[in-house]
Amino acid sequence: MPPFLAEFTENVFRRFRRHDSNEKSSISSGKMSSYGAIGVDDNDTDPLLDDEPPRRLPPAGGVPIGRRRAISASQIGSAPSQSVSRQPYLFTGGLGLRDESLLSLHSEDDLHREHNNALRYRLYNRLDPGGEHLTMPDHVLPPNLFSILPFEELKDVSGKQGSIVTIFSIWNTMMGTSLLAMPWALQQAGLVLGIVIMLTMAAICFYTAYIVIESPKRLQDLSVDPLLAEFSDVCKSLFGRVGEYCAVVFSVCVLIGGIIVYWVLMSNFLYYTGAVVYEAMQPNSTTIPVMENKTFTCDVYCPEQTSQWTIPQWEKQIFDAVGEFEGGETGDDSWSFDKFWTLRGTVPIYLAVALFPLMNFKSPTFFTKFNVLGTISVMYLLMFVFSKLLECGVNMDFSNPKSMHYVQLANMHFPALSGTLTLSYFIHNAVLTILRNQKHPENNARDLSIGYCLVAFCYVFIGFTFFAAFPVQRSCISDNFLNNFGAGDVLSSTARLFLLFQMITVLPLLMFLVRSQLFYAIFGQTWPGAIKVILLNLVLISIAVGFATFYPNVGSILRYVGSISGLVYVFALPAMVYLKQSKAAGTLTPLKKYVHYGIVAIGVLNLIAQFVI
Repeated sequence: MPPFLAEFTENVFRRFRRHDSNEKSSISSGKMSSYGAIGVDDNDTDPLLDDEPPRRLPPAGGVPIGRRRAISASQIGSAPSQSVSRQPYLFTGGLGLRDESLLSLHSEDDLHREHNNALRYRLYNRLDPGGEHLTMPDHVLPPNLFSILPFEELKDVSGKQGSIVTIFSIWNTMMGTSLLAMPWALQQAGLVLGIVIMLTMAAICFYTAYIVIESPKRLQDLSVDPLLAEFSDVCKSLFGRVGEYCAVVFSVCVLIGGIIVYWVLMSNFLYYTGAVVYEAMQPNSTTIPVMENKTFTCDVYCPEQTSQWTIPQWEKQIFDAVGEFEGGETGDDSWSFDKFWTLRGTVPIYLAVALFPLMNFKSPTFFTKFNVLGTISVMYLLMFVFSKLLECGVNMDFSNPKSMHYVQLANMHFPALSGTLTLSYFIHNAVLTILRNQKHPENNARDLSIGYCLVAFCYVFIGFTFFAAFPVQRSCISDNFLNNFGAGDVLSSTARLFLLFQMITVLPLLMFLVRSQLFYAIFGQTWPGAIKVILLNLVLISIAVGFATFYPNVGSILRYVGSISGLVYVFALPAMVYLKQSKAAGTLTPLKKYVHYGIVAIGVLNLIAQFVI
């Protein structure tokens, strides 16, 4: 905290203590409230609570949620039977102390400390209306991690964002690496069945995400504030520690899966970019073609590993990786570029050495400035596949199975698509954070639905356009469609370079999200010390390097991580939360039971199908 802010805070607290003796009379006369020193009159309510839905009535004698006010320091020591009209934000001493037995559970020092924390929160809120720099509590993630606005000056004076920014933040957060695997996943399911699965999974994931954003409002637990509650807090309130740990663990699993996929793709992009640069520097190089040499020809490359759908062969993967470590294709001891620049040997390690310092920043605020690059990269990929459609035309044959362009309308390998989509539509652990900064919370459901529609459109567009334009047999489509283009293709080389930089700026945010959720669940704080943070980052990077070296299959990683984590976080937890809250409210019907049990069953079948079909 800057020195001037610390001094100002201390002066405010001294002023409160000086007026403790006559605070009651000041409140009753309307001249000064307990927050008068920071410019809040007695009738003011917390600005974060102004847009609350209709207040829920707590147990008899309680105070309605949504109008919490703080009691003064002089009132803390008063008789328990006295009516309490003001409670601080998340001040547990004022929420449950209704009789003498409960009051005895808290010492007077605890009450004073919590009261001061509440005052400090209100002061921070006045100094920082958006809550971006002085956010409390620690485990509540700042909304700017997911915002597409690169600078705070682009927000309004209240620090809030409108519906347009909210919609594109949702869209930008979901549009991740699975975009590159969408043509491959569509090919696995067949054209018609694949599109149907894309739209169906979007509808299911939207509904469960809607349950997530509505769940804090329906809580009966008065100790959880609905405006700052994360979904893990909801699960803890309804299912105890087991529910909280399930939410945190599988949320972290999704993030770790994202880190692994990012590392595989960054290694791929860096390898091909480095190869292009090296070849371009050689005499008489033709690696970088020019316009007159058919830069934009309908030319694709068919990677050997995508020639047919097979279960991963770990022995072959390890053998290939070890072979690259021992000298690449040359196999000798002499120095060569191919020996020191291998896709599954040295490049993932080079990345680890170069990027490890970026993983250990205490705050990722700097990297949020580049969130807008995600939007630009998606737009570029949309234009890229559309340009290939114009260049290659539509190459589909529905009648002749022996044709190179034959298209299957349905395929039994569709679980590859459903598993991938579970992760592609996953936003459930971030949606409350994104919507917390919404200027008009009443539009949350509408904005979420529009965001999902945009994401579904982009997935269908990328998948269908590339699938329809592919000029050779579709079994050649790679799980990273950029691998279908040689290093000399200008558009794909540009995409690799741009995506490499964009992923480098996003990776520290993913590491921060893993660290904050994991450490808060274990230690109660997001920064337990530099040593613990460094050790965690070493473990995560080692896992990512291991996958990039021995199992760099983006499509398989996406489908397995999506189906496992999605079963819990996308299907099971939201459905169980809805059923339990409906039962408590007396609105549970047999139809609701069957529908939500069906959602859980879809998640279970989706997981089983990844290993059976």
